[in-house]
Amino acid sequence: MGQWSDEPSDPWLSGRPAERATSGDLTLDRAHPDDLEELVDSVNSSLDELRPWMPWAQVPATRESIGTFLRQADADWDRGPNFAFAIRGPNGGRAGALLGYCGLHDRIGPGGLEIGYWIRSDCTGRGVATSAAAALTTSALDVDGVTRVEIRCDAANVRSAAVPARLGFRLDRIESRAPTAPGETDRHMIWILESDAGGDAERDPI
Repeated sequence: MGQWSDEPSDPWLSGRPAERATSGDLTLDRAHPDDLEELVDSVNSSLDELRPWMPWAQVPATRESIGTFLRQADADWDRGPNFAFAIRGPNGGRAGALLGYCGLHDRIGPGGLEIGYWIRSDCTGRGVATSAAAALTTSALDVDGVTRVEIRCDAANVRSAAVPARLGFRLDRIESRAPTAPGETDRHMIWILESDAGGDAERDPI
């Protein structure tokens, strides 16, 4: 989660996404310090699945490391470049169980926001990633000046790559990039959906 603090190369973004978004029975809420204990537990219970793809998941999470992330996430809402959300299940808001974390990131140049997401291991296979990414796509395109949304992942991360495909993103290109986590290859997929693309998101489980 440390990489979520990258500075934008050109601070063009003046608007902000809504602090809450919904998709089906999921609620995405702006990251909050009260997420601390649940987030530590969610990361540590999912390390085996996160470690191959997430550079920040190579060591167990601590209250200190997650606290630092949440403080940074709070500051980033005011200045950009990142907007982090807790993914919560039925009941909505903070009453719902934490199912994962996701975010919108201003790091791909003017006009675009990148989606990132991870789901805790015991919540995969339920369509959570697809629904969360659908909600983030809508939120991103509602921000003034945003005309495209991107999802980037390693070509070997088949489950993650299935999400943009279901949501109507097009595979724009595959770039060569040095691996940053143990499961990655040097093939980095860039999926794009533009504001005039239309299309409906499917809800197949992932």
